Amino acid sequence: MIRSFMAGAALALVAVPGVAAAQEGAKFDCVVKTATPDVKANIGVAMTGEIDEASREALFKQLGAIVDGCAAKNKVADANKGDYFDYNLARISREWLVTDLAKANLKADIVDKALDFGPRGANPDLTGDMTDEQINSIVQGYIAAGVDIDSVNEKVWEKVGAYAAATSIYWNKRKLLPF
Repeated sequence: MIRSFMAGAALALVAVPGVAAAQEGAKFDCVVKTATPDVKANIGVAMTGEIDEASREALFKQLGAIVDGCAAKNKVADANKGDYFDYNLARISREWLVTDLAKANLKADIVDKALDFGPRGANPDLTGDMTDEQINSIVQGYIAAGVDIDSVNEKVWEKVGAYAAATSIYWNKRKLLPF
C-alpha cells in the first residue's frame, strides 16, 4: 500500500514539466527569489495533485513567465530553458514539500540518504516508477529513525513520493545546466 502511494506521487510529479532545488548563484536563485510566497505555495499544492488541471496550467504559465524573465536577465541559452524551467519547478516543489513533510514529523533527509541524493550522490532518475528496492529503502530509513510507518497516512506517503520525484528532477536537471 505504501509503495503504490509513493510511486503514484512520484509519477504525478514527473508527469508535469518541472523541477527545482536549492543552489547558490543568481541564475539558480532568480526564480525562487522572484516568485511570490503564494506562487510557491500554489506550486507545492499543485505538485501533490490538489488543484484542478486548468488552475495548474495557469500556474505553470505564471511560473513560465517568471522563468523566462530570469532566463533573459541571466542570459540562459535557449537550449537550456527547458531544463531551467524544470529545475526551478522542482526546486520550488522540493522546498515546499520539505516544510510540509516536517509538519507530519517526517524529515526529508531520510529520503535523501535512502536514495543517495545530493551534490555527490547517485541521484537516481525517478521519471518512471520507483523500484521496490527504492521504496523499501525509504521505508526502512524512516523505521530506523523511529517513525511508526503504520501511523503515516496515505496523503503523507504521497508527499514523500512527490519529494523523491522532485529531488530526482532537481539534481538531474541541475547537472544539465552549464552554469
